[in-house]
Amino acid sequence: MFERYTEKARRVVFFARYEASQLGSPVIDTECLMLGIVRESADLIISVAGPSAIETIKNRILQQHQFGDKFSTSVDFPFSEEAKQVLISAQEEADQLDSRVITSKHILIGLTREENCLAQRILSELGVTPEAVRKYQERGENTAEAILGDRVAGKPRLNQAFQRAVTDAVEEASLLRSKSVKPEHLLLALLRDEQSSAAKILTEAGLSHDSVRRKLKGD
Repeated sequence: MFERYTEKARRVVFFARYEASQLGSPVIDTECLMLGIVRESADLIISVAGPSAIETIKNRILQQHQFGDKFSTSVDFPFSEEAKQVLISAQEEADQLDSRVITSKHILIGLTREENCLAQRILSELGVTPEAVRKYQERGENTAEAILGDRVAGKPRLNQAFQRAVTDAVEEASLLRSKSVKPEHLLLALLRDEQSSAAKILTEAGLSHDSVRRKLKGD
């Protein structure tokens, strides 16, 4: 079921399962997927909804979720019907964008499309709609074209993966509080897309996104 998921998207699902166990939920519901994104892709939430969104999401779920007794993480949790539909919507979104992989962004769009669930209501209050996430993606693609467009006039077009890498490099620079985008930020961006040939080569060379970021932060 998750063959097309990037490593980060798979971790979103893994953390959703963990959150279900902590909330005492017998199923992985939409709010569990939402908390999974918060844990694994907080930068995505912040980029779309602002820095205060993380605490808002956590507090709203704590206020509205009906808690039960905590489960062991070894328990096999099924997805709720709403969560299943979210994952279907994520795949549909990826297909519409001709993306060969399903990312955290696609899952987030899936959550915004599932009307009347808790996660969608919270996201709606924060102004996070399918259109808002798509516009965020489009801004990223336009950023790549704006940065590199003049330099590649008359040359092969930038494909979607390269545009995404440039966009992610800008985001990595922002997260590391850098005033400029540097080659090391592009390296981090390349390592984000675990399914790409570049990431696989870098991984075989012993690099990982976490290890490079720790090195840059001086940890």
